[in-house]
Amino acid sequence: MARIFSIEFTFNGALQHAMITVRQTPFHTEYKIVLQSIELVELLLSDKIISPLPGVFLFANVSEADYNEPMKQILAAVSQRVHSVRH
Repeated sequence: MARIFSIEFTFNGALQHAMITVRQTPFHTEYKIVLQSIELVELLLSDKIISPLPGVFLFANVSEADYNEPMKQILAAVSQRVHSVRH
């Protein structure tokens, strides 16, 4: 069963919101990002984050060197949310 949570992050000085669905696979945890802003959707190079190990969050099929600012903000927000739920 998938879990869902929301995150907030800042982009271009404005507070943004995203819904995140969580799915556990045998190999990793997958987080799918759903954004309302078309501008942000177009900036993301992937709409999936994977967590192969606890505390490790990576965009699927994207090199870390290619992460743009919105991607970094989303990763930080997902990490913070997951970390706060575990503790």
